[in-house]
Amino acid sequence: MLRKLGPQFIAKPMKDFWQRCGITVQSAARERANRDAHDTGHLVNMIQYEVDTRQVPLWAKVGLLNASAGSPLWFKARAMEYGTGRMGDTEVSHKSGHWPPGAALDTWASRHGFASGAQVAAIIGKRGGLKPRRFLRGGFDDSLSKIRGYLRQLGDDIRSAWEKR
Repeated sequence: MLRKLGPQFIAKPMKDFWQRCGITVQSAARERANRDAHDTGHLVNMIQYEVDTRQVPLWAKVGLLNASAGSPLWFKARAMEYGTGRMGDTEVSHKSGHWPPGAALDTWASRHGFASGAQVAAIIGKRGGLKPRRFLRGGFDDSLSKIRGYLRQLGDDIRSAWEKR
């Protein structure tokens, strides 16, 4: 029976499944980022999802898909997701204390009542870094029960398409 399940039976259900998964994880990740790493909203707004464009999609991905590696937003997202320095997750390469460049924090510091970014950098450095916010990984974890339901729905949709043949 599996060999007879051609794209005509599974393409739309698979696309719908991955779209639901992407939207759900994106929403949960944005909610976490808004709660735990919110400043200007740039990070929250950059969390996007993408679904495989093949006839039968096999994946969806969620993240800062349009943030160029090495850009300020990319570094901010990495620091917020994994933490920095001694407070960072084991996946990050820097395990010693983290002293960010003060100039990079000037705007944030002025919006939050600090004299300068150097003052904020010193506070971060003295405590050993930033703790991880895990907005993407946490968003995925928060979505698992819904994704299990979508998986059941995927099976039902494929069975329904098969029965209509």
